[in-house]
Amino acid sequence: PSHDVTRNLLLVLGSAIVAPSANKFGKVSPTSAQHVVEDLGEEIGLILDGGECTIGLESTVVDCTTHPPQLLRAGAISVEQIRNACRVTVVEATGENRAPGMLDKHYAPKCRVVLAADDADAKRQRDDFVKQGKSTRVLDHSTDLERYAHVLYDSLRQADHDKIDVIVAVLAPNKGLGRAINDRLSKAANSFK
Repeated sequence: PSHDVTRNLLLVLGSAIVAPSANKFGKVSPTSAQHVVEDLGEEIGLILDGGECTIGLESTVVDCTTHPPQLLRAGAISVEQIRNACRVTVVEATGENRAPGMLDKHYAPKCRVVLAADDADAKRQRDDFVKQGKSTRVLDHSTDLERYAHVLYDSLRQADHDKIDVIVAVLAPNKGLGRAINDRLSKAANSFK
């Protein structure tokens, strides 16, 4: 693990750990200890607080038992990085859901999420929703993908907290980390179809 708290815990325990994610199925993933408290509260006995998640998105999941390897879930490590490091092409998985996050509807806040192609599209959609009397927030960090990934889930949670009706989310360039961001945004948007 890359986090100091996790590495120190493993050293203290002297063994490996197998544990589930600290999030409720289908909901917006937590990126801080406070989010875990809000979601799970009394259901768990202990939370180790190592601060906010560094990246903000779940890990990349690749099935290496197939040839060629198949991408089951896009994450912070892109297929381009895997190709460059391992000299292997990773293809999109097809068929049944074999990994967390493969459902069409997932990572969804309570408020509606709609997707925008760019800033102009986001402004047009926001204006349309405002005319309908909907409280609307635009989510766009498409020029800084690391920032977008880092704040994505917190922004979705904050919109729910603020009782926003609609989030208009600008899609990122669909490569590298942008692919993982767009995957999460699309699944959040699919929850309202």
